[in-house]
Amino acid sequence: MNAPISIDIRGIQLLERILGPVRSQMRHMTALASRAPSWNARALRAPARKFGQMRSQPKFASAPRPIFIIGAPRSGTSITTWALGQHPNIQPMPETAWIAVMAIAAQQAYRIGSERGRYSHLSNVGLPPEPFLRRIGEAVDQVVNDVFDERCTRLHGDWRTLGKIRNAPDHPSPEMLLRRHSRDPKKRWIDGTPLNSEFAWGLATMFPESRFLHLVRQPHEVVASLSNFDAVGGIRHDIDDAIQNWINHTGQAFLAQRALGSERVHVARFEELSADPRTFFGGILEFLGEDWSEDCLAPLGRKINSSNVEDERENVREAVRDTDLYRRAEVLYRQVFEWTGEEIDEAALDELRASTLRNATERRLIG
Repeated sequence: MNAPISIDIRGIQLLERILGPVRSQMRHMTALASRAPSWNARALRAPARKFGQMRSQPKFASAPRPIFIIGAPRSGTSITTWALGQHPNIQPMPETAWIAVMAIAAQQAYRIGSERGRYSHLSNVGLPPEPFLRRIGEAVDQVVNDVFDERCTRLHGDWRTLGKIRNAPDHPSPEMLLRRHSRDPKKRWIDGTPLNSEFAWGLATMFPESRFLHLVRQPHEVVASLSNFDAVGGIRHDIDDAIQNWINHTGQAFLAQRALGSERVHVARFEELSADPRTFFGGILEFLGEDWSEDCLAPLGRKINSSNVEDERENVREAVRDTDLYRRAEVLYRQVFEWTGEEIDEAALDELRASTLRNATERRLIG
């Protein structure tokens, strides 16, 4: 028979004295975590604001001024990237993808570093997300410049010492060069990754002086191209998937238009690229604050990643024009060009921010 359990009231009182402060501290930590600094989307338009609880202000060098192409794929992103990359002040880059990934990873890192109030490294001093992401942007800019210098060295040799650019006589694309002259400053770079459309808020926060080019092509033309994308090594889409792809990318880019305004987003029609390239690139360079350069027209005699679907576009349009999905695409196409960009759409800014943060929250890298 088991011995009866003896309850010592003095032991319980002693245990309460020990655990009481611990419970109180846990409640305090929970309350602090719930009040951790929130993301402030308005900081996109207020770079000079005071930083919450911080007594010191982070000091930044001159902000990088990258250019991001957004919008649906198969809308002239490659040729526009290479054409603008012939400008003396703009580096051409292949589709990077990793920079958009950094925008998400940086936000995940900030969230982890701020989730327990004063018990987390970043929120302990009240560091807001904007200067944190801007620091990441500075590092990304340096990596981009390091890679560009290496590409130029591999292609042109010791061009700085020579003081001129030498191209191999058998260069496969003499009209598309990384550098045309050794004296070109090439202080900016352009990234033509269509993936950028989904992460515009993160990119805009990492690079407060960045600019976005929304390239817009009629939906049935993109659908025809995506339906034959395998011809250039891509993934072939069926028609419904291709329409939805256009809607998804264009919808995100249109959201960025409304959220960031015409000061940061320029809309360009694909049709003008071939019909009047001087006006097409002239409008873009004016938006970017860059002087006109005739070199930007040099690559236009070459097709890049073309699916060769000229004969199929109207057939595709006839096949889809009466479907509900395609009607949605046509409405969105009209809305993009009806937008004036005179004022920031605060609801769109909140939605763009929330869309980017969902990606950061739902795809945690570690933990």
